[in-house]
Amino acid sequence: MKNLLIRALSALYILVASSFWLAAQATIDFNLFEIEGFEASKVFKFDASYTEKFGIPVAVPFQINVPINRQIELIADGKPAGGGLAKFTFATKDEPRTFIENIQIVSATIPLMTDQDDPAAARVQVAVGLLTDQVFPAAVQGFQNAKILTVEEISMGGVHAVHLIGTYDDPTIGAMLLRLVAMPHPSNEQSYVTISNINLALVPVMDGPTLAASLSGRVMSSWTYLP
Repeated sequence: MKNLLIRALSALYILVASSFWLAAQATIDFNLFEIEGFEASKVFKFDASYTEKFGIPVAVPFQINVPINRQIELIADGKPAGGGLAKFTFATKDEPRTFIENIQIVSATIPLMTDQDDPAAARVQVAVGLLTDQVFPAAVQGFQNAKILTVEEISMGGVHAVHLIGTYDDPTIGAMLLRLVAMPHPSNEQSYVTISNINLALVPVMDGPTLAASLSGRVMSSWTYLP
Protein backbone atom coordinates (compact mmCIF):
# COMPACT_ATOMS: atom_id res chain seq x y z
CA MET A 1 0.00 0.00 0.00
CA LYS A 2 2.94 2.30 0.53
CA ASN A 3 3.60 2.13 -3.20
CA LEU A 4 0.27 3.71 -4.04
CA LEU A 5 0.52 6.93 -5.95
CA ILE A 6 -2.13 9.59 -5.79
CA ARG A 7 -1.11 12.66 -7.65
CA ALA A 8 -1.61 16.06 -6.08
CA LEU A 9 -2.54 14.50 -2.73
CA SER A 10 -0.65 17.14 -0.80
CA ALA A 11 -2.80 19.83 -2.40
CA LEU A 12 -6.21 18.34 -1.71
CA TYR A 13 -6.90 20.75 1.13
CA ILE A 14 -7.48 23.48 -1.45
CA LEU A 15 -10.66 21.74 -2.55
CA VAL A 16 -12.75 23.02 0.32
CA ALA A 17 -15.20 25.78 -0.24
CA SER A 18 -13.77 28.60 1.85
CA SER A 19 -10.94 29.12 -0.62
CA PHE A 20 -13.41 30.35 -3.22
CA TRP A 21 -16.38 32.09 -1.63
CA LEU A 22 -16.85 35.07 0.60
CA ALA A 23 -20.45 34.33 1.52
CA ALA A 24 -19.67 33.68 5.15
CA GLN A 25 -22.72 33.52 7.38
CA ALA A 26 -25.01 35.01 4.73
CA THR A 27 -28.53 33.63 4.75
CA ILE A 28 -29.74 32.29 1.43
CA ASP A 29 -33.05 30.66 0.55
CA PHE A 30 -31.85 27.69 -1.48
CA ASN A 31 -32.44 23.95 -1.29
CA LEU A 32 -31.04 21.88 -4.13
CA PHE A 33 -33.73 19.25 -3.74
CA GLU A 34 -36.46 21.82 -4.38
CA ILE A 35 -34.89 22.96 -7.65
CA GLU A 36 -36.47 21.81 -10.91
CA GLY A 37 -35.03 21.65 -14.40
CA PHE A 38 -32.19 19.13 -14.27
CA GLU A 39 -33.13 17.43 -17.53
CA ALA A 40 -30.02 18.74 -19.24
CA SER A 41 -26.38 17.89 -18.66
CA LYS A 42 -23.05 18.58 -20.31
CA VAL A 43 -20.83 15.71 -21.39
CA PHE A 44 -17.14 15.95 -20.53
CA LYS A 45 -14.91 13.37 -22.21
CA PHE A 46 -11.37 12.85 -20.99
CA ASP A 47 -9.30 11.03 -23.60
CA ALA A 48 -6.46 11.55 -26.07
CA SER A 49 -8.27 14.44 -27.74
CA TYR A 50 -8.59 16.16 -24.35
CA THR A 51 -4.85 15.76 -23.82
CA GLU A 52 -4.15 17.14 -27.29
CA LYS A 53 -6.41 20.13 -26.75
CA PHE A 54 -5.43 21.10 -23.21
CA GLY A 55 -2.04 19.46 -22.70
CA ILE A 56 -3.29 17.53 -19.65
CA PRO A 57 -2.33 13.84 -19.56
CA VAL A 58 -5.20 11.38 -19.17
CA ALA A 59 -4.08 8.05 -17.67
CA VAL A 60 -7.16 6.11 -18.79
CA PRO A 61 -10.08 7.61 -20.75
CA PHE A 62 -13.51 8.19 -19.24
CA GLN A 63 -16.48 10.51 -19.50
CA ILE A 64 -18.97 12.11 -17.13
CA ASN A 65 -22.18 14.07 -17.44
CA VAL A 66 -22.31 17.29 -15.41
CA PRO A 67 -25.79 18.60 -14.55
CA ILE A 68 -26.71 22.13 -15.58
CA ASN A 69 -29.49 24.35 -14.31
CA ARG A 70 -30.41 27.99 -14.85
CA GLN A 71 -30.25 28.69 -11.11
CA ILE A 72 -26.80 27.18 -10.67
CA GLU A 73 -23.47 28.41 -11.97
CA LEU A 74 -21.00 25.78 -13.13
CA ILE A 75 -17.27 26.58 -13.00
CA ALA A 76 -15.25 23.96 -14.87
CA ASP A 77 -11.50 23.98 -14.25
CA GLY A 78 -9.50 21.76 -16.59
CA LYS A 79 -6.24 22.31 -14.75
CA PRO A 80 -7.03 23.02 -11.10
CA ALA A 81 -4.49 24.74 -8.90
CA GLY A 82 -2.42 22.28 -6.92
CA GLY A 83 -2.96 19.37 -9.29
CA GLY A 84 -5.66 16.99 -10.34
CA LEU A 85 -7.20 16.27 -13.71
CA ALA A 86 -10.31 18.44 -13.49
CA LYS A 87 -12.55 20.19 -11.00
CA PHE A 88 -16.19 21.25 -11.20
CA THR A 89 -17.59 23.80 -8.78
CA PHE A 90 -21.27 24.68 -8.39
CA ALA A 91 -22.51 27.96 -6.93
CA THR A 92 -25.75 29.89 -6.72
CA LYS A 93 -26.24 32.41 -9.51
CA ASP A 94 -28.24 34.74 -7.31
CA GLU A 95 -26.49 36.98 -4.80
CA PRO A 96 -25.05 36.41 -2.35
CA ARG A 97 -23.10 34.04 -4.60
CA THR A 98 -22.73 30.96 -2.45
CA PHE A 99 -20.84 27.72 -2.73
CA ILE A 100 -23.02 24.63 -3.23
CA GLU A 101 -20.68 21.74 -4.05
CA ASN A 102 -17.51 20.83 -5.85
CA ILE A 103 -15.94 17.67 -7.18
CA GLN A 104 -12.33 17.13 -8.19
CA ILE A 105 -10.91 14.20 -10.13
CA VAL A 106 -7.40 13.05 -9.23
CA SER A 107 -5.30 10.34 -10.90
CA ALA A 108 -4.38 7.40 -8.68
CA THR A 109 -2.66 4.06 -8.96
CA ILE A 110 -4.65 1.12 -7.58
CA PRO A 111 -2.76 -2.14 -8.22
CA LEU A 112 -4.62 -5.04 -9.83
CA MET A 113 -3.43 -7.37 -7.04
CA THR A 114 -3.21 -10.32 -9.43
CA ASP A 115 -0.81 -12.11 -7.08
CA GLN A 116 -3.54 -12.46 -4.44
CA ASP A 117 -5.95 -15.39 -4.06
CA ASP A 118 -8.88 -13.00 -4.43
CA PRO A 119 -7.61 -10.02 -6.47
CA ALA A 120 -10.96 -8.19 -6.39
CA ALA A 121 -11.26 -8.35 -2.59
CA ALA A 122 -7.61 -7.39 -2.15
CA ARG A 123 -8.08 -4.44 -4.46
CA VAL A 124 -11.04 -3.23 -2.42
CA GLN A 125 -8.88 -3.27 0.70
CA VAL A 126 -6.19 -1.27 -1.09
CA ALA A 127 -8.81 1.30 -2.12
CA VAL A 128 -10.13 1.49 1.45
CA GLY A 129 -6.63 2.15 2.76
CA LEU A 130 -6.01 4.77 0.11
CA LEU A 131 -9.10 6.73 1.10
CA THR A 132 -8.83 6.40 4.88
CA ASP A 133 -5.07 6.69 5.32
CA GLN A 134 -4.08 9.15 2.61
CA VAL A 135 -6.92 11.08 0.99
CA PHE A 136 -9.14 11.75 4.01
CA PRO A 137 -6.41 13.28 6.22
CA ALA A 138 -5.29 15.53 3.36
CA ALA A 139 -8.84 16.59 2.46
CA VAL A 140 -9.75 17.70 6.00
CA GLN A 141 -6.40 19.21 6.92
CA GLY A 142 -6.92 22.42 8.89
CA PHE A 143 -10.64 21.88 9.55
CA GLN A 144 -12.44 21.09 12.76
CA ASN A 145 -14.63 18.18 13.82
CA ALA A 146 -13.57 15.99 10.91
CA LYS A 147 -14.84 12.44 11.15
CA ILE A 148 -15.49 9.42 8.97
CA LEU A 149 -19.10 8.25 8.99
CA THR A 150 -18.80 5.18 6.78
CA VAL A 151 -16.64 3.40 4.21
CA GLU A 152 -18.52 1.16 1.81
CA GLU A 153 -18.17 -0.87 -1.36
CA ILE A 154 -20.49 0.50 -4.03
CA SER A 155 -21.27 0.02 -7.71
CA MET A 156 -20.73 3.23 -9.62
CA GLY A 157 -21.08 3.38 -13.39
CA GLY A 158 -20.41 -0.32 -13.63
CA VAL A 159 -17.25 0.05 -11.52
CA HIS A 160 -16.67 -1.90 -8.31
CA ALA A 161 -15.84 1.21 -6.31
CA VAL A 162 -15.31 2.26 -2.69
CA HIS A 163 -16.58 5.45 -1.13
CA LEU A 164 -15.90 7.18 2.16
CA ILE A 165 -18.45 9.54 3.65
CA GLY A 166 -17.32 12.04 6.25
CA THR A 167 -18.12 15.43 7.69
CA TYR A 168 -16.18 18.47 8.85
CA ASP A 169 -16.83 22.09 9.79
CA ASP A 170 -15.73 24.85 7.47
CA PRO A 171 -15.22 28.11 9.44
CA THR A 172 -16.72 30.17 6.63
CA ILE A 173 -19.56 27.99 5.43
CA GLY A 174 -20.41 25.64 8.26
CA ALA A 175 -21.24 21.94 8.17
CA MET A 176 -19.81 20.12 5.16
CA LEU A 177 -20.22 16.63 3.81
CA LEU A 178 -17.15 15.02 2.29
CA ARG A 179 -17.39 12.16 -0.16
CA LEU A 180 -14.30 10.37 -1.44
CA VAL A 181 -14.69 7.75 -4.16
CA ALA A 182 -11.99 5.36 -5.38
CA MET A 183 -12.84 4.28 -8.94
CA PRO A 184 -10.56 1.34 -9.79
CA HIS A 185 -10.34 0.76 -13.52
CA PRO A 186 -11.48 -2.82 -14.18
CA SER A 187 -8.34 -3.81 -16.09
CA ASN A 188 -5.77 -1.08 -15.46
CA GLU A 189 -4.00 -0.01 -12.29
CA GLN A 190 -4.19 3.57 -13.53
CA SER A 191 -7.44 4.80 -11.99
CA TYR A 192 -9.03 7.83 -10.33
CA VAL A 193 -10.19 9.16 -7.00
CA THR A 194 -12.86 11.84 -6.73
CA ILE A 195 -13.24 14.30 -3.87
CA SER A 196 -16.57 16.02 -3.31
CA ASN A 197 -17.36 18.77 -0.80
CA ILE A 198 -21.05 19.49 -0.18
CA ASN A 199 -22.54 22.46 1.65
CA LEU A 200 -25.12 20.77 3.85
CA ALA A 201 -27.06 23.99 4.42
CA LEU A 202 -27.93 24.10 0.70
CA VAL A 203 -27.79 20.38 -0.08
CA PRO A 204 -29.34 18.61 2.93
CA VAL A 205 -28.06 15.10 2.26
CA MET A 206 -29.69 12.67 4.67
CA ASP A 207 -29.28 9.24 3.07
CA GLY A 208 -28.23 7.34 -0.03
CA PRO A 209 -30.97 8.67 -2.34
CA THR A 210 -30.31 12.31 -1.42
CA LEU A 211 -26.57 11.77 -1.84
CA ALA A 212 -27.22 10.38 -5.31
CA ALA A 213 -29.42 13.41 -6.07
CA SER A 214 -26.67 15.88 -5.14
CA LEU A 215 -24.80 17.55 -7.99
CA SER A 216 -21.61 15.60 -7.41
CA GLY A 217 -23.68 12.45 -6.91
CA ARG A 218 -25.23 12.94 -10.34
CA VAL A 219 -21.77 13.36 -11.83
CA MET A 220 -20.52 10.16 -10.22
CA SER A 221 -23.59 8.18 -11.31
CA SER A 222 -22.79 9.05 -14.93
CA TRP A 223 -19.15 7.89 -14.78
CA THR A 224 -18.13 5.67 -17.71
CA TYR A 225 -14.69 4.25 -18.42
CA LEU A 226 -14.07 4.36 -22.17
CA PRO A 227 -12.37 1.67 -24.29
